[in-house]
Amino acid sequence: MRNLVLLIVACCPLLGLLAQEKAPKWMNKQKKALVTITTYGVDNQKKAEGVGFFISETGEALSGYSVFKGAERATVTDTEGKVYPVVRIMGADELYDVIKFKAEVPKKVDCLAIGQETVPQGATAYLMPFSTEKKVKFGKGAVSEVSKLKDPFSYYKLSIPLEAGWTNAPILTEEGKVFGLAQEDATGNKDVSYAVSAGYANSLTIHSADVLNSTYTQIGIRKAWPADVEQAQVALFLLANSQDPKTYLETLNDFIASFPESAEGYLSRANHYAYHRAALASSEEERSAFLDKALEDIDAASRFSDSENELWYNRAKLIYGVAAMDTTLKDERWTVDAALEAVQKAIGGADLPAYRQLEGDIYFYQKRFEQAYDDYMKVNQSEIASPSSWYLAAKAKSNVFGVNIGEIINLLDSAIAKCGNPPTPEAATYILERIDYRLRLMQYPEAVADYDLYYTILNGQVGDRFYYYREQAKFRMDDFAGALEDIKAAIRLNPGDAMYRAEEASVYIRQENYEAALKSVDESLKIAPDFASSYRLRGICLVRQGKKDEACEAFQKAKELGDPVVDKLIKQHCQ
Repeated sequence: MRNLVLLIVACCPLLGLLAQEKAPKWMNKQKKALVTITTYGVDNQKKAEGVGFFISETGEALSGYSVFKGAERATVTDTEGKVYPVVRIMGADELYDVIKFKAEVPKKVDCLAIGQETVPQGATAYLMPFSTEKKVKFGKGAVSEVSKLKDPFSYYKLSIPLEAGWTNAPILTEEGKVFGLAQEDATGNKDVSYAVSAGYANSLTIHSADVLNSTYTQIGIRKAWPADVEQAQVALFLLANSQDPKTYLETLNDFIASFPESAEGYLSRANHYAYHRAALASSEEERSAFLDKALEDIDAASRFSDSENELWYNRAKLIYGVAAMDTTLKDERWTVDAALEAVQKAIGGADLPAYRQLEGDIYFYQKRFEQAYDDYMKVNQSEIASPSSWYLAAKAKSNVFGVNIGEIINLLDSAIAKCGNPPTPEAATYILERIDYRLRLMQYPEAVADYDLYYTILNGQVGDRFYYYREQAKFRMDDFAGALEDIKAAIRLNPGDAMYRAEEASVYIRQENYEAALKSVDESLKIAPDFASSYRLRGICLVRQGKKDEACEAFQKAKELGDPVVDKLIKQHCQ
C-alpha cells in the first residue's frame, strides 16, 4: 500500500505537466486567423453559428457547408471582435460538409497556410479552436487513419476528443500548417474526431452549371463567378430564367464589375434594361431612362469588342425586338426603321448570313416581302441555312402578288428536308403548311401522304381533328374506305361531336349504304337536334330509297334550320 501511494505521488508532477502542456509558439499568432460565423435567414433572424478560419490575407475562408445552408446573409467575427460581411460563396460540397467563402475585409487579415497533402498516419496533429482568451486551449493527438477523399486529397481520423464548439476548427501539423477541418464522429463517439482535407476545401470552385445546383441554390449569398469569362457567360445565361428582373439586374451588375472588359456583360444588360423596363421601373419616365441606359451599354460594349459590325448587328437586333413588341414608342432611336439602318451598317462592313437573316425579318415585319424573300434566300445559300430560314422564305414568297403555289411548295420541301430523314418533330408545322397548299391544288394523294408523314413523326400522338382533316382529303380522292376508317377514329376520340357523325353519314352515302348513313344521321341528331346538315343528309338517304315525301320533310326541316344549300335539293325533288 505504501509503495502504491509513493507511486501516485511520484506520478502527480508528471500528470500536472501533461495537463499544463504549453501550446506551440506559432499558435498565439495563428489563432488570430479563426473567426466565428453567424448566418441569417430570409426573415433576417439568426439561423446558425459556427467556426471558420481565413486562408488568405484578402478574406478567403473555410468552414462547414451546414453552417451556411439556408442562409441569406452571413457575417464573420474575428478574435478581436471585428465583424466583416460574407460577400461570396466561392465553392461548396454538401456531401463532405465543406465550404469556401470570402469576407469583405478592409485590410490584410491573419490567415493560415495550407500544408502539403498528405499528412502520414502517426503524425502529431493540433486542433486549434476559436478563442478570445489569452491562454490558448487546444487539442492534440495523432493521425490514426488516412483514407482517400478525392485524389490527391485525404480524409483523416484523429485521436483528438472533440469538445463543443470545435467542429470546423482547423487541424494543424507540428509546424502550424493547416491540413484539415475538424468534424464529428458520425456514431457519436466523442473520443475521436475526423478531419476533411483543407486542401480539398480550398480547391472548390464554381463552374457554370453549378449556378442551378441545389448545393448553391440553397444559399442566398452571392456566388463567385467561374474564373474563365466564357464559363461565367454561360452561368450568366443560365441565371437569366431563374431570377426575377431586379435580382437579375444585380447579377448583371456584378458580372460587369467582375469582368469589366467583357462586351457580353454590357450587351446582356442592355437587353435586360430594354425588355424588362416595365418590371424595373415604376413610371414612364424611368422606363424611358432604361432605354437610354440600354443604348449606353451597347456603346460601352463597342469599346471591348473586336468587331464593330457585330455591335451594329446587336444594336439592330435589340432595337427591332423592342420596337416590334411596343409600337407605342415615340423615340426615333427605337423604331423598326432605326433597326434596319443599324443592320444595314453591319452588312456594309461584313455581309454575313446572320445579318441578312435579321434584315429579312425586318423587311417581313414591314411587309416588304420581296426584299425579305431575297434576304432569306441568301441565308439559304449559306452554311447557317435551317428549316426556319427555308420556311420564312416560303412565308415571304406566299405574300408576293401573283406567286405560283408550286414555288411555295418547293420552298416548304426544302424546309422539311432540312429537318432530316426521317424528319424531326420540328417539321410538323411545315408539313401542315404544305398540306394546305396541296389541297388548294387538289393534290389529294400528296396531301394524304403528308398527313401520314405528320402522323409518323409525331408517333401517332394526334387528336380527333387530325383524323377528320385526313378523312376530308381521302374523301376527295374517292378513298371512301380510308375516309370511313378515319372518321370512325375521330368519333372514338370525340364521340360528342355531331359533325363527325354527319361526316360518317356522308361517307356511307357515297358508298350507297343508306341504312348505315341513316343510323349515323340519327346519332348526330341525338347529339345536336337542330343540326341542319343532318336533316339534309337524311333527305338524301330517303330520296335514294324512293321515300320522296319523307325526304322532302327532312329537306324542309333543314331549310327551317338555315341550311344554305338545301334549296337546290328541294327544287329538284320536292316541286
